[in-house]
Amino acid sequence: MNYEFNKVKFNSLITNHMFKMFVDKNLSITLVRCLLVLSALTVYSCKELDVEKTNFSKTQKVDEIIKRIKLPIIGSEVIAITDMGAIGDGLANCKPAISKAIAEISAKGGGKVVFPKGDYFCEGPIHLESNINLHFEEGSTLTFSQNADDYLPVQLVRWEGVELYNYSPYIYADNKTDIAITGKGKLNGSAIGGIAEWRTKQKPAQNKSRQMGTDLVPVEERIFGKDNYLRMSFIQLMNCSNILIEDITIENVPFWVIHPTYSNNITIRNVEINSTRINNDGIDLDSCYDALVENCKFNAGDDAIAIKSGRDQDAWRVNKSSKDIVVRNCLAENVLHGMAFGSEMSGGIENIYVENFFMKNVKKYAVQFKSNRDRGSYIRDVFIDGVFIDTTSTAVFFTNDYHSYRGGKSPSDFSDIEIKNLTCNFAYGKAIDVQGLSSKPIRNLKFENIIINKEMDLSTVKNTTDGSYKNVQIHKEESDFSN
Repeated sequence: MNYEFNKVKFNSLITNHMFKMFVDKNLSITLVRCLLVLSALTVYSCKELDVEKTNFSKTQKVDEIIKRIKLPIIGSEVIAITDMGAIGDGLANCKPAISKAIAEISAKGGGKVVFPKGDYFCEGPIHLESNINLHFEEGSTLTFSQNADDYLPVQLVRWEGVELYNYSPYIYADNKTDIAITGKGKLNGSAIGGIAEWRTKQKPAQNKSRQMGTDLVPVEERIFGKDNYLRMSFIQLMNCSNILIEDITIENVPFWVIHPTYSNNITIRNVEINSTRINNDGIDLDSCYDALVENCKFNAGDDAIAIKSGRDQDAWRVNKSSKDIVVRNCLAENVLHGMAFGSEMSGGIENIYVENFFMKNVKKYAVQFKSNRDRGSYIRDVFIDGVFIDTTSTAVFFTNDYHSYRGGKSPSDFSDIEIKNLTCNFAYGKAIDVQGLSSKPIRNLKFENIIINKEMDLSTVKNTTDGSYKNVQIHKEESDFSN
């Protein structure tokens, strides 16, 4: 099918952020890329670019990853939680009914646990079994309690890159296969007071957890939970495979929102996240592989999407990288950062493919790579093609000297990173800020077809080797690209 570029319609889409029109299944990746390039040529009236008439150079690799990803196989049984005694009045505790439905359907080989239209209240976490789909019908809302004791006993988690035992995440699974969370309903973490305010109290336990990780204290001795004030991830799936999270809306969460850890065969699509507290990352893929994130929308207090792989010595012990991940056709409306890599990346990050990421208001860094002198390991083979940014402080940011390092003897290696077809309307800080270490320069960093319409501060690219900058247009009189 042939598509004709319509400048007026395109500008309207960007202005009104009508995201669904960009991710309609009838629009190909190539079309959206063309729209990005055409926007650079028409909206900003910049000089003509020498754009290669080729598809995304890593298309074959992307296709291979997506073909490998297995969707969950769910049994045919269906149980509505209302059949187990749940009342959708927003007041009655539905946790017993939810747990009973999961147990019964699991005993029958798996199936769908349905939340019909209604307002449901859950005092405590939901623990998933294999072959289960939690399905939220349109008009359903599940709200979780904020009584911390409801989330005991403690469970094994990875918290800010360190393995430990903490309060249970709100939705949790460990060593399960074929699990799904789907439907047009809403999940609410009730992040008003209570657990949501723990950040002001977490520092002693946070420091203790990091020291335990550094000292390689046996994991079974790393017991936190009560009176330690470590906020829980909302959805944390540990050591799981064949995961689908689709169509749901998540709001008002105290900490990280969707947090797969040590998991594979992950599909997250058509998910909307509205949670704007501090540390509210939308999706954290943590030492995961074979994952697809697409058509998701973010209003988040921190990173929209972050690729992570653990912190320092504890992650070296685990030795699991994040790799073979595809992110495409997503929208960040209001976030602190857009697409982030690190800073917990000590297991390594590699083979990441990002296509067509639309960002409206990014308060700090639209594309961010960060580590420090303790993390070690690497970020390599990252390919970003197609980023449209309305406003941000800095469009692209790199550092392997992030704050809070503990000794500084293991700097991370960044190499073979390509960013192309990025346009930004206004960067009110630096357009591009690359700060490599003189002792560990960033290697083979490539920028191509970059248009920053306006920057307020001087762009810098320092301590890099073997980089290239093709068709980089920053609309300020002077920028410093010295190595």
